[in-house]
Amino acid sequence: MLKTENLFKQLFMNLASKIQDEFNIPKEEIYLDSATIGKMPKVALKAICDFYNSDGGGVNRGTHKYAIKASKALESERENIAQIFNINPKHLSFLPSRETALLNSLFSISSNRENNVIMSVLEDHSLIGAAMKFSEITGSNINYLSMNDEPNLLDTLQERISKDSSIFLFSALTLGMGIKRNWESIAKLCEDNNVRTVMDMSYLVGHESIDFSKVMPDVVLSSSTSGALGPQSIAFQFVSEKINDEMKPLLVGGGSIVSLSKSNYKLSNWSHKFETGTINISAVVGLSRSLQLLNDIGLELIKNHEKKLRRQLVEGLEDIQNIELVNLDGIENGPILSFRCESVDSHDIAIILEDIQNIFVRSGALCSHLFIEELGQNSLVQLSTHIYNTEEQIITFVDTIKSIMEEI
Repeated sequence: MLKTENLFKQLFMNLASKIQDEFNIPKEEIYLDSATIGKMPKVALKAICDFYNSDGGGVNRGTHKYAIKASKALESERENIAQIFNINPKHLSFLPSRETALLNSLFSISSNRENNVIMSVLEDHSLIGAAMKFSEITGSNINYLSMNDEPNLLDTLQERISKDSSIFLFSALTLGMGIKRNWESIAKLCEDNNVRTVMDMSYLVGHESIDFSKVMPDVVLSSSTSGALGPQSIAFQFVSEKINDEMKPLLVGGGSIVSLSKSNYKLSNWSHKFETGTINISAVVGLSRSLQLLNDIGLELIKNHEKKLRRQLVEGLEDIQNIELVNLDGIENGPILSFRCESVDSHDIAIILEDIQNIFVRSGALCSHLFIEELGQNSLVQLSTHIYNTEEQIITFVDTIKSIMEEI
């Protein structure tokens, strides 16, 4: 039995070494900030360069071979990404950022009721800021849930949903606290109560399998730079079939328009009606390669690996003096963990970790000011793992932070 365990450990160590090399992570560095910007793999970088070296055309920008090849490349990658999530390719659109996609979605959802929004203070600035702008322009209200609502989120939602609440805006995995929501049950509850759901999966995608074949929120969006480990300047969005026809995009132009007169314009169908301007096809190609690599490694393997890393972090940190984990009982967590230290500023901790051991973490308000305010804190230290992190790195981190705290 011991021999088998040692063999498995050796095989995984060999895999980990190959993975770190694929993600261009120097052996002397420990990168624990994938929730901010994930490390992009070599296969994606190569695909981006290959696109510009061989093609470099734009979609709907002529009938010459480069325009045609670009259009074919876009649709091919659309099919590849859609297959990973078990959706129809026509439901998938690409936009410059998740913030662009989110604002466009909020203003595009039509309703006979006021589009009042329910959301949690745990959400990050991109979601809350978009909801505030939406509220500012439309006169709608934002109904905030608190951190203490999370353990019984479905029951709380059932109580809060009313005729005046038409959109529930939420993250599948929250940024500040790393709370993993049961998005399938949320989508079903909201559908049963005729409430639209807009879900950001930026921090969950790439960490585990996400299958939309049985249930899907009305709108799903994601950045490509955190969990997906893709390039910057691109985001992707899924729109469910039941809501597509009623969505009238706020942002129009470029390839989203098929004809135009002095008084009217006609939009493209399905995914293309959301794709304004010049699509960053090279970034789409890079995103597709990153997602495919994670899928090939095995999303179930990634999920289990990160659960093990989280257990290591929790067990290692919970007994260190001056360190307090930010946690809630009765919830499920993903690969994001935050802690506070009353005696040392979070930015100082991050700087010391990098200076003495090349460990990279995030510090500050974590783009989650309402969450920080509810905690009564000024800032936190955040750790976010991915498949390129190892158990040995977590041991090094725990030993290092313990030494720092012992010096206080």
